[in-house]
Amino acid sequence: MRRNEAHRILIFVCLVLLLFISVGMTRGERGVLVGPESWVKNTVAVIEGIFYSPVRSALALSPSSEAASPKSEEIARLEAKLKELQRENEELKKQWGYAKEKPIDYIAARVAFRNPDRWHNRVVINRGKEDGVEPKMPIVTSQGLIGRVQSVTGHMADVQLLTDMGDGPSIAAMIQGEKEEVLGIIEGYDALKKRLILKKVAVTAKIKAGEPVVTSRLSDIYPGGILIGTVAEIKLGESGAEQLVYVKPSATFEQLDYVMVVRDPEKLQLNQHNNEVQSKTGGEKR
Repeated sequence: MRRNEAHRILIFVCLVLLLFISVGMTRGERGVLVGPESWVKNTVAVIEGIFYSPVRSALALSPSSEAASPKSEEIARLEAKLKELQRENEELKKQWGYAKEKPIDYIAARVAFRNPDRWHNRVVINRGKEDGVEPKMPIVTSQGLIGRVQSVTGHMADVQLLTDMGDGPSIAAMIQGEKEEVLGIIEGYDALKKRLILKKVAVTAKIKAGEPVVTSRLSDIYPGGILIGTVAEIKLGESGAEQLVYVKPSATFEQLDYVMVVRDPEKLQLNQHNNEVQSKTGGEKR
């Protein structure tokens, strides 16, 4: 028995020594593992796989996992793009309906730039001289008048909005009442009330809130009948000789995207006539 036990102990010691020798031989930066080290690593890998596989599957199904994150971002991007296209399509439909209802010649354009420092004063559109855009041409949306072309280059134009009346010309306008049409001049914008100011309105004129205000055909810039807004408030002027009418603009100025540049042959001819007259007058004075 003792011999057998000693034999077993000797065999065990030899096996341990062989194990350490094998481990020592298989250490180092090698791509392929052999011997006992490979058995140990394989065993650990099997155990690791048993516990890691279910956890990995659960993570893959989780919406916050790295694998799902790019997909979720792509879906969100496509949804945002779809909403943008739907909004653009709706706006283009409104423009088409406006042009169909009012037989006007116009150049379709899109707002290309809006300076944050002059948000309520100017916008830049992506149409210019090469597209037929000229200074002083009216700019409208499907909601109504928003301004006029101030300056133009080859492929772009600066647009002065109605909300910036400091440097621009007055607008001959007309209140379409139930029984009469009342003339006036839009001169100024009240930024606090967000209202255009219609001046030189006769004291005797009967005006009601909600009545539409449109451009007058007597204007040298704007064709007649373009909607500007509606009467919001009426009060007596400081001199007592006129009424001041606050007009709520029909167009939205906060978000401008697609616009229409109105081409009116009569107004173009009138502008050309005025320029020729001024040129001749200036030459005579000299």
